[in-house]
Amino acid sequence: MSEAQRAALERVALAMAGRGWAVFPIMPNRKWPPAWHRKDTCPGRGPCAAGHVTPESLATTDPETITRVWATAPYNVAVFPGKSGWHVIDCDIRKPDEAPGLDGWEELQALAAARGGPLPDTWTTSTPSGGRQLWYPVPPGVRLGSTVKWIAEHVDTRGWGGYALAPGSVREDGAYELLDDTEGPPLAGWLVQVSVKLPPTANSGRTQKPVAAPSAYAAKALREEPDRVRNAPPGQRNKTLSTAAYALGQLVGARLLDEHSARTELRAAVAAWNTPDSAVKDDGVIETSLAAGIDNPRRITPRHGTRRAA
Repeated sequence: MSEAQRAALERVALAMAGRGWAVFPIMPNRKWPPAWHRKDTCPGRGPCAAGHVTPESLATTDPETITRVWATAPYNVAVFPGKSGWHVIDCDIRKPDEAPGLDGWEELQALAAARGGPLPDTWTTSTPSGGRQLWYPVPPGVRLGSTVKWIAEHVDTRGWGGYALAPGSVREDGAYELLDDTEGPPLAGWLVQVSVKLPPTANSGRTQKPVAAPSAYAAKALREEPDRVRNAPPGQRNKTLSTAAYALGQLVGARLLDEHSARTELRAAVAAWNTPDSAVKDDGVIETSLAAGIDNPRRITPRHGTRRAA
């Protein structure tokens, strides 16, 4: 790269830091940081002389440090969203060898429509491959990690533990560009909900088989219990969510209802509250209460009609 390109990338790094976004240098023409050692193999010298550190912990907004580092090479600019109080929704395009279908942006729009949206305009960048990245501020008190193919097949997220390249960064196949400089609102509640990646749900050891189609009884419960959650007034929401998740869990345990369907409908109902500050807690209530219900399956006793003799 030329001196002009180096100076341009330095200006990008300073501009990102001016927004309060912590940046870290990436080797020219690349998207990956330099190989970094693990804590158990830390040499204890250089940047780690005072203790093991990571690129995320070294990412900075200090203009003097940025000027000194970017003066040495035309580094690409990595932003660590989690540390900066932001969350990035990364929509990929389909690969040439994939069957026809939705790309990441289309999957995200479909998810917004299914969840009741919205998908607000916000600061957005394009990637060299043709994808796009949406940058949203994280609501106070919310801490989100990074995910891969969790939201949808072609949608990743970048939060704590991840980073995204700033517009102006260059790879061999093209550059990252700014598509929209809108100052977007905080991450919508439904996006917080779908971005929370939970550990695998514990089970009691039973082998759970999929339910092909719920009975009319189970289908009715799958409508009514999430509706109770959706319409619960503040102050009663936690109890309502717990009892609804437990009730649906009992039907899952009785193999009258699919666990994935129960969890999805409950999360959609909670998203209607638009309370991102309690997203992690609400998901925990769903998981705990579902599991408790599954461990105590509902006993359904068939009713046998009696025919009176003539």
